[in-house]
Amino acid sequence: MKRKNSKSRAKKNHRLGRMGEKIIAEKLHLKPTPHKAPFDIVDFVTGIAYEVKTMSAMSKDLKIHISDSSWQRKAEFISKYSLKGVLIAVVVYSPEKVEVYSSELKQHIRVNQMKRITI
Repeated sequence: MKRKNSKSRAKKNHRLGRMGEKIIAEKLHLKPTPHKAPFDIVDFVTGIAYEVKTMSAMSKDLKIHISDSSWQRKAEFISKYSLKGVLIAVVVYSPEKVEVYSSELKQHIRVNQMKRITI
């Protein structure tokens, strides 16, 4: 039983994450990258790589943590292509209400330390 709940939660989190990526990609008029790419959206024209983190407003803590291995892949990618890394947080209150926050790419940050943006 525990295993099923874990899989179910992972599926929900994956759907939530892809939803945030889709919202931001549509607003930027870009396409999300494939699932295992270092960044969620990359705009080589403007030179920006976007990491999108989506979370429910009901989460205990609204903070972002990027694992060490993922952080290393991101650093190598932006260095290789001379890109600027941007972190986007999409906080979902309901399907109709989301808030979006932005900051320079950081490995650890709380949403309240980020700048709220209008999309």
